[in-house]
Amino acid sequence: YLEERLRYRPPLQIPEDTRGHVVICGWDPVTRTVAANLRAAGHGYVLIESDYNSVVRLEEEGVSVIYGIPTDAEVLVRARVAQASFLIANMSDTDNANLVLTVRSVCPTAIVAVTTEPERTDLMKVAGADQVVALREILAGYLAVRATTRGAMSHVVDSLGELLFAEIPAHGTRFSGQLLSETGIRESTGASVIGIWQRGRFSLPQAKTLITDDMVLMLAGTKKHLETLERLVGETSESDLIIILGYGTVGRAAAGFLGRNSVDHVVVDRDFRQIRPLGAQGEQPVTSENMPDLHVGTPVQVVQGDASRQAVLQQAGIDRAHGLIITTNDDGTNVFLTLACRQLNPHIRIVARANREENVSELYAAGADFVVSHSSVGASIVTNVIEGRKTIFLTEGVHIFWRIVPRALEGATLSWSNIRVLTGATVIAVQDGDGRLNLSVGPDTVLRKGMTLLMVGSPASETAFSARSRD
Repeated sequence: YLEERLRYRPPLQIPEDTRGHVVICGWDPVTRTVAANLRAAGHGYVLIESDYNSVVRLEEEGVSVIYGIPTDAEVLVRARVAQASFLIANMSDTDNANLVLTVRSVCPTAIVAVTTEPERTDLMKVAGADQVVALREILAGYLAVRATTRGAMSHVVDSLGELLFAEIPAHGTRFSGQLLSETGIRESTGASVIGIWQRGRFSLPQAKTLITDDMVLMLAGTKKHLETLERLVGETSESDLIIILGYGTVGRAAAGFLGRNSVDHVVVDRDFRQIRPLGAQGEQPVTSENMPDLHVGTPVQVVQGDASRQAVLQQAGIDRAHGLIITTNDDGTNVFLTLACRQLNPHIRIVARANREENVSELYAAGADFVVSHSSVGASIVTNVIEGRKTIFLTEGVHIFWRIVPRALEGATLSWSNIRVLTGATVIAVQDGDGRLNLSVGPDTVLRKGMTLLMVGSPASETAFSARSRD
């Protein structure tokens, strides 16, 4: 073993004829997942790694890697950056800025930069980045929007032009205990139920699906449709109280999101003394006195203490809260807090952060309603940028995507096309050539030439539909 290690020479470059690959600088769960996505799609990549031992380990794992300092122009040339389709800058913000400037001195290859602070987005673009992903801010947005439990308009998870995608829990509404066909949601509001969440399990709606208290309905509709639904339910975001456990970077961003949307929230953390306000230039630490000034909108309420203790959670209002966001950077702690909070409030909506994708299932088993994986969210966004896909990431394993009606299906009805059986994707709307969107699709909907299908499904179903369209 030692002789083999002594003989080992790390790879320093990739073949000269390599073209169209992705150069990755900065290895973490996000870029690891991006690399796996690229491999699955048959897209080449190379990682530049400056740590010798890491190169040895990664090469043994089958990762395409070369040894060198990413900000070194000669190393970038050996990675064939000028022939690459994209470069991912995923190091510290200071190193990313240096890297972007170095790449721009070598070639015009497109650059995707991941930044820790949203305020640095413009700086990265000035340096030369084509796209900037403020990942922690995006992650916080996903956590915050899923923790709100009342008012569909306050719970929009994504949008596509005028079409909005929102979620509303069945608990506390007249829909609970009814069959989906009996709710009359589409008939009375114009919004369509396109999916159902039940403690981490996503299913496609059926007319005879029984709506239960622990379900969350995913809807598609315009702003007018969702406002009508809000009035029908009779509750808005003003009814919410959200508790945030952990006030690090993600917790602060989540509190800022809730504050800007006037949602009442309480922050729990062991120690606020070492925390600085987001974007703060001075040295003043956060205290209960200056906390209300950190965010525009609803002031922040503070509880200092160990969130694993029942007394601290009760002081924060766990018994009357509607939503809970768990944001610590330790998955074991997040699992424990999820379990404890579910016992204290069986109906609270728990949204937990997973730092590693393999811990998602444990968080759901502990009682989380939604788990937002740092690696999955980041990798989905970066992969979509690289592949130029018009895809919306809703949550783990569920995408909304557009596809033009294949020639083989022109003139066929939706039921005859058998799209759902063959690919696993479900058509939720169609768009005619004139741009009009029709949410009222059914088995008899005719698929015409030039029509675009809006579908919901997994990444695998998206790939399966594309493959069959080519066939």
